[in-house]
Amino acid sequence: MKIIIDENMPYAKELFGQLGEVIPLSGRTITADDLVDVDGLMIRSVTKVNEELLSKANKLKFVGTATAGYDHLDQTALEAKGVHYTHAPGCNKVGVAEYVVSSLMVLAQEKGFSIFDKTVGIIGAGQVGSYLAKCLQGIGIKVLINDPLAQAKGDAREFTDLETLLEQCDVISMHTPITKDGEYPTHHIINEARLNNLRGDQILINAARGLW
Repeated sequence: MKIIIDENMPYAKELFGQLGEVIPLSGRTITADDLVDVDGLMIRSVTKVNEELLSKANKLKFVGTATAGYDHLDQTALEAKGVHYTHAPGCNKVGVAEYVVSSLMVLAQEKGFSIFDKTVGIIGAGQVGSYLAKCLQGIGIKVLINDPLAQAKGDAREFTDLETLLEQCDVISMHTPITKDGEYPTHHIINEARLNNLRGDQILINAARGLW
């Protein structure tokens, strides 16, 4: 079995070496020729898996991305070739939550406020947003969450509509996947009009992608 891995994935060579031959490559430069006679492909978001990349993948059975997002995977092209694929939802939730909390602490020190006096609005209550909410609530910070998709699916938590959250929260933290289709697209969810409506003392933290 031949497995190509992104050379910047720690421990991947040791882990997948138990299954067969492992070929580390730069994720930014993987080509269709590289996938000839390859059984598995392990990547990050810098590798765009599309029809062109898959054109010579005569033996490929599996593509795994070590990321929470998977918009760099052409699911239609993968399914057309019968290639199984998966991503890693929540894999970075601890690191992202630590980033947001530490950013707030730095800003509090620089600007002279207490984070315990602030209301934090979390847009996107998936694994990352939910974990951040748990951390903030655990230290006594008031949190409002917005996630219309989760709400529509019957999530029992209390949700706040987007415009109310943007108006009432001192801190707004973004934790949505990038989506352009469906009833609740997130691409450009924070547009010019919404940015212009924010108060000068509000803090906006983008811990997601593709929102502007």
